[in-house]
Amino acid sequence: MDNHVDMVPTPMMAKPIRSFARGLAVLEALNQTGSATALELSQRSGVPRPTVYRLLRTLEEAGYIGRGIGDERFHLLLKVRRLSGGFRDEQVLSEVAAPRLRELTERIGWPCDLSTLEGLTMVIRDTTHGETPQSIDRNMVGRMLPLLGSATGLAYLAFAPPAERSLLLELLARSEESHDVIARRPVEANRLIAATQKRGYGARYGGSIWPHTGAIALPISHAGRVLGCISAIWMARFVRLEDGIARCLEPLRETRALIERDLSTHAAA
Repeated sequence: MDNHVDMVPTPMMAKPIRSFARGLAVLEALNQTGSATALELSQRSGVPRPTVYRLLRTLEEAGYIGRGIGDERFHLLLKVRRLSGGFRDEQVLSEVAAPRLRELTERIGWPCDLSTLEGLTMVIRDTTHGETPQSIDRNMVGRMLPLLGSATGLAYLAFAPPAERSLLLELLARSEESHDVIARRPVEANRLIAATQKRGYGARYGGSIWPHTGAIALPISHAGRVLGCISAIWMARFVRLEDGIARCLEPLRETRALIERDLSTHAAA
């Protein structure tokens, strides 16, 4: 008697749905034009006009597109913005910065991180800690860094727009986390931020959270905003702060310039 085992389909085994792909092509064409007739969308997307009519009716009933009064031109409705709600600046930044981080680690020999703001902390989005023997930390992606207790957090705070920085400091002052307590001492917090602004980078050597490492960090800016920070980390037991800065600062600056250039290119594409 043969044993029969039902195979559970996997995503790679599933056949693509052609009509769905065509619907996305029509939606993309409408996004590019702003408004268009079915004929224009057919010509732009390459989808046959009878199919375009059916897809447009489906999208219209679902509330993603509408038609102008008295004409046959279709346009996007506000609901379509929900489709991009899960795609955030952090994803674009990580995609652009990841290869640059690896180039930087190859150059300086030490691990590097990319971090972005989430709430009142910086969160490591990408890292090269696992790609160099000069790291004693692993599984760093997702780790949270305090704004006033890390090189990355200081770099973000110091170079964020003034209104954003003021709001963050106000919220930090209400925090019950021990590493945020300095925010309740405005003179001390502002002195720390001013020192970071003056030297042009965030710095940390030891500290209560990572006493075994030192780090420097630079902000990544685009379109008038700080999107995140890149940092270089070394073992404090063997490398003094001034030696770490001497080795990493210029490569970090050059890497930042490349990432910001790549972001501008990506935005213009």
